[in-house]
Amino acid sequence: MNERKLGLTSAIAAGVGLIVATSCLVSLSQGVGIAGKGFIIAMIIAFGMNILVAFSFAEMNALMPITGGLGQYTQATLGPFISMIAVIGGYLFTNIFAGSSEAAMIGFVVTSTVLPNANPILITMAVLTMLLLINYFGIKSYAITQLIVTGFMLTSMIILGVIGFINAGSGEIVQQVSTEFNPMGFSVVNLTALAFWLFVGVEFVTPLTKDIKNPEKNIPRGMILSLLILLVVQSVMVYAISNYVPYDILVTSNQPHMDFATRMLGSFGTNWMLLISVGAVISTLNTVLASIPRMLMGLAEGGMLPKALAKTNKHNVPFISLFLLFGLISTALISGITSADDLIRFILTGAVFWMIAYIIAHINVLVLRKKYPDRKRSFQVKLFGLPQIIGIAGMIYMIANIIDDPAMKQQIYITAALLMLALIIYSALWVKFVMKKGLFETVSIDQIIAQDQLEGTENFLDTNIIPATAETKPTF
Repeated sequence: MNERKLGLTSAIAAGVGLIVATSCLVSLSQGVGIAGKGFIIAMIIAFGMNILVAFSFAEMNALMPITGGLGQYTQATLGPFISMIAVIGGYLFTNIFAGSSEAAMIGFVVTSTVLPNANPILITMAVLTMLLLINYFGIKSYAITQLIVTGFMLTSMIILGVIGFINAGSGEIVQQVSTEFNPMGFSVVNLTALAFWLFVGVEFVTPLTKDIKNPEKNIPRGMILSLLILLVVQSVMVYAISNYVPYDILVTSNQPHMDFATRMLGSFGTNWMLLISVGAVISTLNTVLASIPRMLMGLAEGGMLPKALAKTNKHNVPFISLFLLFGLISTALISGITSADDLIRFILTGAVFWMIAYIIAHINVLVLRKKYPDRKRSFQVKLFGLPQIIGIAGMIYMIANIIDDPAMKQQIYITAALLMLALIIYSALWVKFVMKKGLFETVSIDQIIAQDQLEGTENFLDTNIIPATAETKPTF
């Protein structure tokens, strides 16, 4: 077994690392432009929704401290069919499009500032390849990179936020048209879906569970502290942005976070925010390359993907899954989809799948409580199931309010429906004819834990090591 080396700080870095992306810096600034300081209200609601997500993932991890994350949790509750939809749709689809979009930002930033004659795709691919190698050589190299980059980003955001909050910048302080804290009134609640992306992804800590010291304590603490830190830092940033950039500019700008830094600190602020933006991309991609392959490995161990995706190298890294993800993100980059006019449609479509995955996670918790009421849990926030019920309702609300533009919303729903149909067909055929199982046939959590501990490459349901005593529901 691989020695656990990551502590609470690394767990927090993993949680923060995916969340603080360039798209989040843009969303934060645009939210301020729309709602003023009242955007904090939407942020607090979104924070609450993601705290409920953290509660559910922490409880599932407490029952099953395994590498594969949501895919393996769902195998014990709803069966392989739903497991494949949750992970392939909620994580693989989303991060192919969103991850390639974030990666493209590095090439754009470098060529627009220091290397104007360079090919942005080559620069992006060089950075992506560097991160591939970092993750290939194991969790320790990932953690060192993550701690350095995340530490720089958080420290920088705190300093910039405090400078802006106390009006200590060199730029001119603006007088906003509206001085009300919340000019939108109750309508600010409609911005919860936008604020949601300032916190989404904290559960990426759970696939690292076998590499974290005292995971029963550090995983829930890491997720909750990540969200709390970001809520405080980003709330301070709301005030800082409001003090230096007119709201109408924030709404119409393609890079409102850059406008803030430039207006507050001039060219120095511009260069500083460029470094933060690059760090955000590196941190996001580093976390994606560390976590998604482990999710795919979990599916492969359960027979829901080709067995080869569960193979690990001497550093205990699922290297085939890692190379597959690298290839998919690279293909999206090279194909030019990250600069296409309908990029936002693909990203928000992925967002719909991510929210569906969260709904499945909340359902999993309720099912596990029903199936294993007396099983010891090192973490649980029960409250009669209200956290999960509220979480499910919140996700449905945000899917229904994914964007204000009716035409774009229709496109997102159509794209999501087509991708979901393809995924349903693929998953159903795989389960029925490759796995030869019922779509909703489950296995016990003991079997899943035992298979995860084997760290082998064979499908545990096809071996004699673990008794074939699957807990089953009717076969469909």
